[in-house]
Amino acid sequence: MHKIGRFDPKTLSPHPKYGRHAEGLNWAPFVEHADETVHISYGVIEVVAGGETELTIQAHETGLYMIAGEVEVLRDGKAYHLVEGDFMLIPSGIEHAYRNTGKISARWVEMCAPQPKAPDAWRDTWFAGAADWRDAPAKIDLSDRRMQMVGHYDYSQHTPPLTITPDLDGFSQRMMIDDVFGAVHFNMFVISFADGGICNHHDHAFEEAYFVLGGEVDIVFDGQEYVLKEGDFAWTGVGAQHAFFPRKGTPVHWLEIQAPQPPVREGVRFYSPWDYMTTTLKF
Repeated sequence: MHKIGRFDPKTLSPHPKYGRHAEGLNWAPFVEHADETVHISYGVIEVVAGGETELTIQAHETGLYMIAGEVEVLRDGKAYHLVEGDFMLIPSGIEHAYRNTGKISARWVEMCAPQPKAPDAWRDTWFAGAADWRDAPAKIDLSDRRMQMVGHYDYSQHTPPLTITPDLDGFSQRMMIDDVFGAVHFNMFVISFADGGICNHHDHAFEEAYFVLGGEVDIVFDGQEYVLKEGDFAWTGVGAQHAFFPRKGTPVHWLEIQAPQPPVREGVRFYSPWDYMTTTLKF
C-alpha cells in the first residue's frame, strides 16, 4: 500500500481529459486511478510556452503548487498570474482556464480530490469554450483581501522546529490548503526537518502523498527502506505503516497532501504507544 518514484519530465504527455480543448497541456501522474489509491490524483501539470486551455469545469477540487515558470489562471472570471512558490485552490464546479504567455514551460504539482475518473469512465470534466482574458492577470498580493484561495510559500516562513512527542520531533509545518483555506476534500502543506529529527512509525485513516522540494530523507514504508531526494515522490495508502528519519546535517522539506481531510481527533496513530500494551498486558 505504498508507491515510490521520481518525477521525470520525459513522462509528460498530453492530458487525456482535454483533447482538442487544450494546446500544450501535459500531465505526468504520480498516483491516480490506475494505482491502488482511491482518494488521490497527484502529479505534475505542464503548460508549454504559448499553450492554453478552454474554460474547464470539473467535478472535483484542484490544488496547484507552482514549481517552475509562470502561468496565468482564469478562475471564476478573475485572472491571476502565478509564479514559482504560489499555490491556489480551484473548488469543484468552478470554471477555470490556463495559459502560458511566457517563453518557458510552466509546471505545477497538482492534487485533485475526489479522485478524477479514468478518461473512459463516468464523465467528470466539461468544457465551456474559449476563455475571455479581457482583464490583465494579477500577481498574488496577500495584503489584498479580495484575493481568496491563493497564497505563496517561502522556505523562510517555517516556524522553529517543534518537539511534540518522542515519536515526532524536530519538524515544522507550513499549512497551505485546508478547510480554513476553503478546501473540503484535502489538505496541502510543506513539512520541513532542518537538522535531524524523527517521525516514527505510524499510519492514518486517510491517504498521504509527498513530493520532495529539497534535501533528502531516509524513510521506511511497510517495512521497506528508501531514500527520498529532491524530485522524488511517494504515496501511502490507508493503514500503510510509514516513518521518516531525517539525518542530522541534511535539511529536507517536502510538499505533502492528505485525502480525505483528517478527523478532528486521532489523525495519526503512532505505533510505539500502542506497542506498550503488548509488553505490559499479559492477557
